[in-house]
Amino acid sequence: MVQQFIPDKCQIYLEGLLVNRLPMATVHEIIRAKRTGLRIVSAPNGLAVDQLIGAGMVAEIEFYFLGFMTEKGFASMRRFRSAAENGTVQIKESMGYAICMGLRAGAFGIPFIPLPDFRGSDLLTIREDYQVMSSPYNPKETVITVPALRPDALILHAHSADQRGNVVLDEPWSSFTLTTAQACNRVLVTVEELVEEGSMQPNQITIPHFLVDAVAHTPYGAAPTALNHRYEIDASHIELYQDAAKTKEGFDRYLEEYILSCSNHEEFIEKVGLPPSWVKKAPTQKTKEETK
Repeated sequence: MVQQFIPDKCQIYLEGLLVNRLPMATVHEIIRAKRTGLRIVSAPNGLAVDQLIGAGMVAEIEFYFLGFMTEKGFASMRRFRSAAENGTVQIKESMGYAICMGLRAGAFGIPFIPLPDFRGSDLLTIREDYQVMSSPYNPKETVITVPALRPDALILHAHSADQRGNVVLDEPWSSFTLTTAQACNRVLVTVEELVEEGSMQPNQITIPHFLVDAVAHTPYGAAPTALNHRYEIDASHIELYQDAAKTKEGFDRYLEEYILSCSNHEEFIEKVGLPPSWVKKAPTQKTKEETK
């Protein structure tokens, strides 16, 4: 999938949120393929971005938040921070609303989209491509225009797909993933399971087959991050990575041991172990005395 659809200098949108459903199997495959000059547009999924930047794959990153919380506090993305401070990666900081609306413009096939005036922030001082204009319908009203985002490829991990390529995300608020798929030129998906064609109801499908270019059956493809209703984050391995990534030397050792020395994601899972199973905890029933 990576060899065919992810060339050097490709612009990629990385799906996932915080430490849920990050496409880690594909990210590791990109690293093993030694792609260079990649331009990343990212949802708030710092772990995937941090590893790609640390491995020297990234020329440009457009984002609005990179990081996540752990039991030990906020997890800083050390390789991203080092690259930003050293100027080795072009940084295009934005806000979530602007990136989402840029993707919506890409899905609509329009060159830009207007947003409510946000000149109270400093964003316009760092984003020269965001323009201030008067509304053509009310000269007294000002809007900010952001350019359409049309990444070359969307990379995501999903719960399931059928043999035709219809993709299902078993989680709430998945509708914007369809918009993102419509904005991207290609859609590349890894899934926990493949099911028979015709076994899905139409209202279950998140991304229809005609938008999907490739599907790869990759169990635990989001690990060491979580997948809603399937498995939790591998907190111990993420902590191991965070400690290693504090220095370039530590990151390089991690890269060799856990990514480059593994020929595929299955070997990575065998090395680090299966992530904890996702278990829904029943609500605790309180006695009458406890509720007083």
